[in-house]
Formats: sequence, C-alpha cells, structure tokens
Amino acid sequence: MPRACLAILFSIVLLLPPSSHAFGLSSVKSWADGVGANLGNIYDNGTSDAFVSGYTWHDPGTYTAAKRAELNSHAWGLGWGKHIEDAHGNDQMVYAMVFSDSHWNAEPVIGYAKQWQWRPFDGDFKLGAGYTAAITSRADLAKNFPIPIALPLLSVGYRGLTLYSVLIPRFNGSPNNGNVAFLFLRYAY
Repeated sequence: MPRACLAILFSIVLLLPPSSHAFGLSSVKSWADGVGANLGNIYDNGTSDAFVSGYTWHDPGTYTAAKRAELNSHAWGLGWGKHIEDAHGNDQMVYAMVFSDSHWNAEPVIGYAKQWQWRPFDGDFKLGAGYTAAITSRADLAKNFPIPIALPLLSVGYRGLTLYSVLIPRFNGSPNNGNVAFLFLRYAY
C-alpha cells in the first residue's frame, strides 16, 4: 500500500510545470490551477497526434522462455493526443491510447508526457528523454481498477514521425516481472 500511495503522489507531482514543484499546503488551489492551465494549454494550442503501437519486448534475462512464449509481444493499438514544443524545443503531450497488453487484454491509458529533446545533426532529427505520468487499467493488476503510473520515456524522431519507448522496470527480484519495453509511433499532423 505505501508503494501505491507513493506512486500516486509521484504521478501527480510529475504533471506539474517545474515552477510548481515547491508548494506548501496553503497553495494547493494554485497548484491545481497550474496543472489545469498547463494541460489545457497543450490541448488548446498543441499539434494533433495519431499513435500506433505494435511491439512489447520482454527481457529474456527476466522472463523464462516458457513465460515469454505465453506473452503477447504484438501490442497493437491506436491513440490520439496533442503535443506542444516550448521555447527550448522540448516536448509536452497529452494522450489517450488503447492497446493489447502482454496478456492479450485491452489496456487503456490516458496521460501526460514531458521530454527534453536534443537535435544532434539538424532541426529535423531529434532524440528525447523524459517521463510519462498516466492512469491505466489492467486485468492482471487491481482487476481493471484505474491505477497511476510514472515511467521513463525515450524517443527518436524525424520531422512529424517519432518512435517512443516506455521502459517498465523490474519491481522485485522475482522472475517474469518487469524489464519490459513498450514501443509506439506518433505521427504529428
């Protein structure tokens, strides 16, 4: 239970603009207003995105061959969202997606992502690293009750097409748990 509470708190804090991270209990309303204004700005002023997912990698060092044979690595799904670039070329997005999870069940997710971007060659090619904070629902976790997640996010993109990888870490030492990479594409239109 303490881990779940910590995950919820961490997810909420990650949704904030950096200037909102230092707040006292007396400023909860201004904190909530800041979160709402930031998300509203992305939605109102952002560029539309279409998402297609298609692959989930399960680490062979974590999962037995028998377990990997049972799992779905073809995580097909679709989504929609909006993103906005700040003055430094970094990216924020809001999104909703549904895809086939590792156990062949539909997994919906709605969330926010922030990425710091580097353009090593020119303005069209970019590399990104950041995080996503979202709400998802899984049949194998909490019986489809919505749960918060906060995960690292990496990307490589060229113009309007970006490949993302969400990294799901191993949570304990037991086999067949965690060390998963979920890949999806974003097309900005």
